[in-house]
Amino acid sequence: MRKRSEDSQKVFTRILIGIIISTVATLLVASTILYVNYNRIALRQVYRTDMNSLTQTSREVAKMTETAKSLSYQIYQDYTISSLLLYSKPNIYEITSAMEQLDNYRMSLPFIESIYVYNSKSNEFYISSDVRNGQQSISEIDDQGIKSILQNFHDYKPFVPIPRTYQVGSTEATEVNSYTYLCYDTINDNAKLNYAVIVNIKDDWLSPNMNAVDQPGKTFIVNEKGDLLSDFGDRALMKNLSSEAFMKPIIQDTEQSAYFTEKVDGEKSLITYTAPDDLGWRYVRITPSDLITSDIRSMRTHTVLFCVGLLFAGLLLSYLVSRKLYHPIDKVLVRLRVMEAERRGSLHLLRQDFLRGALQGRETVTGGMLEERMKFYCSSIDVQRASRLVLLRIDHFTEFSETYRDETQLVKYAMMNICTETADLHYNAEAVDMGGDLITLIFNEKAESHELEQPAHNRIEELLRMMQAAVMTHLKCSISCTIGTEEDSLEDSIASYTRSAEASLHRLFMGPGCLIYTSDIMAYHAKEYAFPAGKERQLVDHLMTGKTREAKQVYADIVGETAAYPFTVFQLALSHLTMTLNHVRNTLKKNNQLTLDSVSDGLMLPVKNAEDISEVHEHFYRMFDELGSKVEEKRTLKHEELIRKINGIIERDYSDPNLCLTSIADELGMSPIYVSRLYKQLTLKGLTDVINETRIAKAQHLLVETENSVADIAERTGFTNSSYFYRMFKKFNGVTPNDYRRKEFHSENF
Repeated sequence: MRKRSEDSQKVFTRILIGIIISTVATLLVASTILYVNYNRIALRQVYRTDMNSLTQTSREVAKMTETAKSLSYQIYQDYTISSLLLYSKPNIYEITSAMEQLDNYRMSLPFIESIYVYNSKSNEFYISSDVRNGQQSISEIDDQGIKSILQNFHDYKPFVPIPRTYQVGSTEATEVNSYTYLCYDTINDNAKLNYAVIVNIKDDWLSPNMNAVDQPGKTFIVNEKGDLLSDFGDRALMKNLSSEAFMKPIIQDTEQSAYFTEKVDGEKSLITYTAPDDLGWRYVRITPSDLITSDIRSMRTHTVLFCVGLLFAGLLLSYLVSRKLYHPIDKVLVRLRVMEAERRGSLHLLRQDFLRGALQGRETVTGGMLEERMKFYCSSIDVQRASRLVLLRIDHFTEFSETYRDETQLVKYAMMNICTETADLHYNAEAVDMGGDLITLIFNEKAESHELEQPAHNRIEELLRMMQAAVMTHLKCSISCTIGTEEDSLEDSIASYTRSAEASLHRLFMGPGCLIYTSDIMAYHAKEYAFPAGKERQLVDHLMTGKTREAKQVYADIVGETAAYPFTVFQLALSHLTMTLNHVRNTLKKNNQLTLDSVSDGLMLPVKNAEDISEVHEHFYRMFDELGSKVEEKRTLKHEELIRKINGIIERDYSDPNLCLTSIADELGMSPIYVSRLYKQLTLKGLTDVINETRIAKAQHLLVETENSVADIAERTGFTNSSYFYRMFKKFNGVTPNDYRRKEFHSENF
């Protein structure tokens, strides 16, 4: 008996010593590894976070450039502003109207500091700004830096941002930092500047994104030479930083994004930088190491204390466990099964959050990391196999949310389950709730699906129709689908999310329950859009004369044309039309003393909340109806008859070189000033412009229908000077008379 007791004691002692040694060794090894590697892990994590922030800043710069380009083109093509560009001495009415239009453009985009329109014929700047509006000559302009840019315009590419600092104001000069975008036209084979449109965007528009309060460190932008292109401490804009030690590795590495540690202003810091973007700009973030390692030092102290406490607890626990080894092990197994079930439940939420962040650009999904994360989250998606995204938008989402209220998320979860189960026949599928009315499906080809005879295009369309029918049957709601392009891997599919999200906005034109192909919508980017200024003038004419039905038709034509272009074209066209309507309303209020209801004073209907183009039309049609009814109330037969008489005189005597405002007023027995003002109020057009438009229209007819010379046609249409005829014809048509005749002849033959 004593022998057994001694043997038991030896076994117990051996088990106890083995557990203690194992525990101590594990703690020592784990603590050492943690201490050695934690700095590196923390630096890598901060690098990823900083790189995401820098990438977002790069996107903001690209968006800023695209916005400035679109705005410059609109200003360049705007009929109202063209008088500032083309005429050396525009009259006061043209200047006033053009400046109002410039102010409308500037106020529609709050981050614009100012807009310049430069005319080389008069050497005048027309400036729209919060602090300085009006007309300044090139010798008197307070922004002296723009003179140097225009004198050396060959050194600057159009629509490439020019960072600069300049002074504004004559008495109390204010220093302004901005990014300048230049759009210019030249003459004589680019030897001389003809005119230019300059858009200045505030540099502090990027500052909140670059140096957010909740993010440590400082962010700045440099070019390939090391010139500073943004705010960075007390360093001046455009200062060359290439001589500073921390900038040398960045300038030498011309291809990649990376990070390293170096002293900056005497403080050791983590420096993260990106590869050059399309502009040749590089985005750099400097984060002091103390901010990164402070938590690590605290963690090290806590880890040491924890290890010591764990060691003593482990010794005690080892003693107790060694005494209880004979307890039933099934209790441990039961606990393990419970933990596994809890893990599976949490993995779904973690997988959703990761995929949502990856699609929205908040998570880095490059290299093998994506495959590791998907395996960790137990996803059925094979990241190396062909994949595609399908974006689902819940139609009539406002009504959907009101119907289900607190159960909205539960119904969306049911919708995701219906879609993934329907797709399971041919695809491994993941559904991701993107918030709002948007759900993203990730389709991953199964190996056996390649053997089907049905083409993938037809198969996925049939599958989506099945999903739409199932959702309608079980949940009583409609969904629209946007089909992304098939990509070689999941990483490429995630990168294509932005394109598919943009394409899904075309549901506005195609209606609820539609199927949209991203490839079809992306093809629209290859086309250049020109706002139809002629139709805009027709719209204004119809509104000013109370022709509501005709105005609605012209408006519908303008908006309908944007359906075959990127969605941003529709947004800009809608913004342009809104400014045009405001101009018409203001003109009617001023000239006709109209009192308009609050409907017309409402802001433009937010496009993101409209699901069908009819909702947008309804908003504008209400304003058209109100304007039409008010104009109809104020219109008088006397004024209509007068306008008809004036237009009849112009139609009758257009070939008479002496036809002018004075001759018409003499025939009517009225004052020329009164006739001019009344005609302008009622038609929103100058009488001289109408005479020229009529003559040019007649000249167009003669150019196409006869073989008469251009000089003869100019004389027959009332122009005494051929060069003036050429200039006016090109102003109205954009081409010379000979080019117009050749173009029309070619069109008829074709």
